[in-house]
Amino acid sequence: FSTTSASNNKVAVLGASGGIGQPMSLLLKHNPIITQLALYDIAHTPGVACDLSHIETASTVTGYLGDAELGACLDGCDVVVCPAGVPRKPGMTRDDLFNTNASIVRDLV
Repeated sequence: FSTTSASNNKVAVLGASGGIGQPMSLLLKHNPIITQLALYDIAHTPGVACDLSHIETASTVTGYLGDAELGACLDGCDVVVCPAGVPRKPGMTRDDLFNTNASIVRDLV
């Protein structure tokens, strides 16, 4: 991204409704070189997008929900950030956590 010329930069956040995705989306909303912020997750994304749209910045925010809307979310993106995953649960090994989250990322790709 260039900070000296006019830009039209679209960034997608996959996993935007989670504990990492929400604050990351908030920070990206404040970035002056991002003009479109596309938020995707399997639940609650339209609400997160609505909340962020009330912040007065130059970027627009759109929420996408579920597998059927993933393609539209990614269309025309310059950058894709993927904080999607699940937190470690009691009794879960690191290998279990890695395998679970790797399958989530694999399905998004």
